[in-house]
Amino acid sequence: MSDTGQELHDALNMARRTLTILEEQAAGYTALTIPARLVLELEEKRKDVVRLETQIRSAATGTPGSGLPHNLPRRGEFVGREAYKTRVHEALRSRSYLVSIEGIGGIGKTSLALEVAYECLQGGIEISSRLDTARFDGVIWASARDRDLTLDEVLDAVARTLDYPGIAQKPLDEKREGVVRLLRSGAYLLLMDNFETITDVAVAKLLQDLPEPSKALVTTRERKLERAWTIALKGLEEPEALSLIRTEGRRIGMQALEQAEDAVLLPLYQATGGAPLALKWAVGQIKQPGQSLDTVLAALYGAQGNIFDHIFAHSWEMLAPEARRVLLIMPLFATSASRQAIEMISNVRHFTLDNALEQLLEMSLLDATNELDANLRRYSVHPLSRAFAKVKLNQDSEYERSVWISMVNFYQDFAKGHGGFWNSERYSLIEPELPNLLAVVEWCWVNGPIETGMDIFYKVSDFMVIRGYWNEVMVLGEKALNLSREVGDEWSYARFATWPIAWMHRHRGDLDLSKLYTQEALDIMTRLDDVYGIAFTKRNLGRIYHEQGNLKAAECLLRDTLAFYQAGYSEDPASARYDPFLDIVTSDTRNIFFATANLASVLLDIGKFDEAWSLCMSILPDARRVGDLERVSNLVSVLGNIAWRRGELRQAQEFGNEALALMRQVQRPDAIADSLYVLARIELELGEVDLAQSRLTEALEYYRRLDIPAQVEKVEALLLQLNQEYLIPKPF
Repeated sequence: MSDTGQELHDALNMARRTLTILEEQAAGYTALTIPARLVLELEEKRKDVVRLETQIRSAATGTPGSGLPHNLPRRGEFVGREAYKTRVHEALRSRSYLVSIEGIGGIGKTSLALEVAYECLQGGIEISSRLDTARFDGVIWASARDRDLTLDEVLDAVARTLDYPGIAQKPLDEKREGVVRLLRSGAYLLLMDNFETITDVAVAKLLQDLPEPSKALVTTRERKLERAWTIALKGLEEPEALSLIRTEGRRIGMQALEQAEDAVLLPLYQATGGAPLALKWAVGQIKQPGQSLDTVLAALYGAQGNIFDHIFAHSWEMLAPEARRVLLIMPLFATSASRQAIEMISNVRHFTLDNALEQLLEMSLLDATNELDANLRRYSVHPLSRAFAKVKLNQDSEYERSVWISMVNFYQDFAKGHGGFWNSERYSLIEPELPNLLAVVEWCWVNGPIETGMDIFYKVSDFMVIRGYWNEVMVLGEKALNLSREVGDEWSYARFATWPIAWMHRHRGDLDLSKLYTQEALDIMTRLDDVYGIAFTKRNLGRIYHEQGNLKAAECLLRDTLAFYQAGYSEDPASARYDPFLDIVTSDTRNIFFATANLASVLLDIGKFDEAWSLCMSILPDARRVGDLERVSNLVSVLGNIAWRRGELRQAQEFGNEALALMRQVQRPDAIADSLYVLARIELELGEVDLAQSRLTEALEYYRRLDIPAQVEKVEALLLQLNQEYLIPKPF
């Protein structure tokens, strides 16, 4: 480990110890007495821990520590190409807004583009002083190597990478306008890989109309873009190729190859034409049993046709049967794969899998991230390797379907264990697997079983909503509704209509449409006599009525819901029951937390402060004991609002600080923004204007990124009022 890496780990350990001490101090207080100072210290220290953990992960995966937004894949080891890097940077610094790297497959287009992108983010720190690096405020990566990218997907990538998830939920035309505004607001680099496979002409038009000061860098096998600054990439120069051979020799532990004379290695360069991937594959072959530099060269000299076809075929013959099985399943993964997924789907186990992965990595047929923990390591495959393996897999349709079924089974179990509701502490494990999960969902909906695809989608929908994948949620949710209708599955239709469709419409401000879907679902659940479904839809309908201002109807529905959950509540874990609507086993505890917070909010607006307070306080200790951060936050938020309405401002501030800290832990951006706004209003009444302004500014940024116009307008008006030194507004 480097000195810098050790320093980061030491700092993280110290931050974790400090956080533990602070948490022990906080445990000695009740919610009403915990000092605001301590709440703030806890919040800051938790942020420190998250920041340091992110830095360590970034160092492990090769991502830059600049803090600039990007979604670039892992940075691999890069050799040579200084002249080409200079030309790309020159093009990106020019007035040209569109730069194209062109060349045959395997020539290194993607590697060059990624290296340039990382250098742009790092401001030229790691490159020679003679090179004037192009600088950008962020980089957006969109790859068409495995699928045909649509304009909608490209726009979503921009919005999500720049942390404006609200734009991603808009209709296509509005989304495009929002993304164009983003790209005009700063100097961003849109990097589009494998552009030749994109058939959506709207993507090309977006690039052709890219607003200044942003620019686009594309890699392509074919010239498809007009007015682009084109850089034709050829094979490595002789010194670069020899350096790559030695680097690969060192990587796979072949000292003789690493230390060989130039004259010994030169024939390998000549036989491959300096194509980086061909060189890596050839070097990997030399390491295999019964092979040598001479045998590999002999095979290369005897090759006819496409050099990559020949080398892959030769590599395939050298692979152990288990390694072949692993390579065959790699085209199934949308992006990368975990070791566990590979093991279960390929049915290659334990040490045999270790040997198979080692051989594939040696032969550069797989790439892997460099986490020390093998369980955290991710494996990916080069597009050419993927294409060749896919051809092999397609030759046996029966076997292909069998591994797909294994993949479906694996990700169904994965979704069950890591997804679902009230499982946010495990949501971080879903993020790298989401493309694979959605690929399985789509496969099931085409090939069957349809219900399995709907099951997986439903289990990850809460994660997708919380993390801002709103467009995907709406698209898949509508598909799930249509499929349910087609197969006559009323229950599934009602479930998806309530969640996530009705919720998404409510979030977008279309309360009437949300109410329509929810009422339809309630009618179905009533007809089917699904008591849990009735309770869930009643609660959601109550929340809609609340937002519409129909407080009496909201109160009635939410009292019914709370009574239902309370009837089944017990401290005994053995009392847990299966909730088919949420697809979880529950003792109704968390449902009570939800329903209590919802009802208390209504009672607060009605003016029944004492009852609202008693409801929240009666269940808050249980919520804390269970460790349900989001529900604790809901409850203390209501308590803070009650205290505010009563004029107990310091108590309101303490509850508000706790709610904010909890929401930051959950990583729920809309709730963070709401907490900031309420805290700011309280602090204004306390005369803490500077703190309130800081809160409002942060809340405004969240609301803008989430694209919630009503809240943006409200916060902007309040900030303007403060700037103009108007009277501090009273609570709403």
